[in-house]
Amino acid sequence: MQAKTVAILYATKGGMGDVGKFAITLAGLDKPSLSCNIKAIALSIEDSTEGTDKGLEVDVEDLELKKKTEKILGTMEENIVKIDVSKDSAEAEIGDAIDGSDAVISCLGNRQPNMERWCSLGTEKVVGAMQTKKIERLVSLSSMGIGEDFLKTTPLTILWSVLLRSLLRSARKDLYGLEQRVSESDLDYVLVRPVGLTPSEPPQGSCDQLLSREDGTLQFMLSKSDAATFMLQEALAPTIHNRAVTIGYSTSRSTTSE
Repeated sequence: MQAKTVAILYATKGGMGDVGKFAITLAGLDKPSLSCNIKAIALSIEDSTEGTDKGLEVDVEDLELKKKTEKILGTMEENIVKIDVSKDSAEAEIGDAIDGSDAVISCLGNRQPNMERWCSLGTEKVVGAMQTKKIERLVSLSSMGIGEDFLKTTPLTILWSVLLRSLLRSARKDLYGLEQRVSESDLDYVLVRPVGLTPSEPPQGSCDQLLSREDGTLQFMLSKSDAATFMLQEALAPTIHNRAVTIGYSTSRSTTSE
């Protein structure tokens, strides 16, 4: 069977973009379930603080994982397409970059304070490019706290909700715009809402999901690498269609890494 091709678009700066970078490097490892060809596309707004580089660094505290991931990204640098998402030609450039792909993973924008908000803008152009190129499967990163995420109310979820309505209200508006553009498209999509993506959380090899309030309870933090694994699996072997899913580690899960 011929290997599938997945286009992975990532923000050059921020934790959401890091998920895309990990997805790119995971696809190159010797794991049959994640084996595929990759088209890597780095997106940013070049006249902002994001700069013009391809964003080949990841923010994780595990120095061995950081070094390994950045080494793989470095070897791929010549093949990574860089696009300024604010340009009028961005949609056409994205279309050229993803052409021939079986699925698209989109990890755009950010949730951090004091960063440019372009989740919605970038997603609009990705969706348009996919429709033009007739690529149906989209796995798009979003966030907990957007829409019905099925998380149990805890002090940390309350704090996150308050932040989204105050310090991060521009991020909240941008993420809602992202989800609207995806859900109103005619694509076969899944919106992936991770819990907190933190540099300090070590990978466990997989994560758990919530599709309803009966599915259990998730811990508040999630490894960026495990979020990437989930998204890559959904791109290659879809199980969730035209809805959102919240991902994290079940509170009933063992703390021992898999």
